[in-house]
Amino acid sequence: MAAHQSAKNVKWVEGLRGIASVMVVMTHVARAFDFALFWPRDGPDQAPRFWQLPIIRVPAQGRIGVPIFAFLTGFVCALKPLKLGRNRHQQGDALMTVAKSAFRRPPRLVLPAAIATFISFCLTAIGGYETAHFCDSFWVRFDAPGMAPSFRLEVERLFVSLLTTWTSTDNPYDRHQWAMRPLLVGAFQVYILLVATMGMRLRYRMVVHVLLMAYWWLNKQEKTETFGSLISLGTLLADLSLHRPTQNLIASNHRVLSLVVAPLLILSGLFLGSYPQEHEDWSRWSLGLEQTFVNMDPPPDLSRGSLLVPEGTDARRRFSSIAIQCCAVAIFISPFLRELLSNRYFLWLGRHSFAVYLVHGTILRTVGMWVAYGLTPRFEQHEDGSFEELLHVRSKGRVWMAVLVFVTLTYTAAWAWMRWVDTACARATQWLESKVFQAEDDEDASEAEKGFRGGPPTDKHAKVVDPNTDGGFPSVAGIQTGNQRRSLG
Repeated sequence: MAAHQSAKNVKWVEGLRGIASVMVVMTHVARAFDFALFWPRDGPDQAPRFWQLPIIRVPAQGRIGVPIFAFLTGFVCALKPLKLGRNRHQQGDALMTVAKSAFRRPPRLVLPAAIATFISFCLTAIGGYETAHFCDSFWVRFDAPGMAPSFRLEVERLFVSLLTTWTSTDNPYDRHQWAMRPLLVGAFQVYILLVATMGMRLRYRMVVHVLLMAYWWLNKQEKTETFGSLISLGTLLADLSLHRPTQNLIASNHRVLSLVVAPLLILSGLFLGSYPQEHEDWSRWSLGLEQTFVNMDPPPDLSRGSLLVPEGTDARRRFSSIAIQCCAVAIFISPFLRELLSNRYFLWLGRHSFAVYLVHGTILRTVGMWVAYGLTPRFEQHEDGSFEELLHVRSKGRVWMAVLVFVTLTYTAAWAWMRWVDTACARATQWLESKVFQAEDDEDASEAEKGFRGGPPTDKHAKVVDPNTDGGFPSVAGIQTGNQRRSLG
């Protein structure tokens, strides 16, 4: 019974999504106001700050928010079809679920992203990013779109951006949307996998999951560890979450798994995920990771790289992917962690995570920069009469005020977004689905018009078929109709 209840609890998915969105926000705040948090310490001879220590640095350092979204994409897209597909009598329903989910996925991503891009376009046209465009944070300046020479060119750039978001992942109005296309492609990889393996036995489908994980991990192309490998892990764990022997094993050993194995996995993964963005040689722990796994200057008898970080791959993204894989497995084997993530506060964050992802960048580069640097750019003047090229933060207090205002506005806007914008997008998608897919009643009527399901043919000169037959063969609908007539008689 405990195993059954544990398997049914998938609320933790929503809670984990909420944590991912919070970490994305924390990362971008650090990038905007304190980029040194991405280093192991402020300088080679300085002591590390608290938020620069291993494991503790992970939320501010980032690189794990989008990988969590990738893992959850694989898990969520696979769970319901796999659940239906385990019953051979419901495999048709499972394939229909895959078809409808595949249809809904593009508009549910494209429509909200397009609205967020349009809002950013409007702010660009009225000069809302001018403060961000001249601030002393390189990352913010890079993300802030400059005004086009004319409104016509601005409109042209808008339409180009709406297209390139889904072709080359480039969107100057909201560069945070770079992850949208890989997540959409990853979802369709899951759908293809489900269709191809729906009739397989579990053990062979497990082999397919593991082979896909290995393929993406050994693939040295860009971001394969961020999306491909983690999406495959999500489908694997979704399959195992429906496997009763696996759930019984977890339930019977829940104390050891929750108190020993899961914490070790999380701590090990987060330590590896602490690998800094730059200057890994400034601390012993980061230098040790570099020499052990990245191994850029090996002895003559050894090759570069390792199994975890093959030569020619992005070491930082590799370490972050390993961290998420360890944490995902730890959550999967620990009923305690799943219950913890099912907390109502985490669930609230999870329900608003997509909206937070879409609106936080725009708010940070407008209101956040206005509070920190001033609404009207004022450049400092030197003694010789020249002016500073960049704006500087006026005080630490202004930074803390900017962070507070930014976080408050972000989650307020996310709540409003989910209540009105996302609801409208969901209704539009549902309307499209109702038009494209044939309802079951409509399907029955359509087949009846063709002379199937025991219905009379549409040709008035044709011979009426007995309701108990369907072209000479017994019909379920016809038999039921005949039985009803006999019971009435």
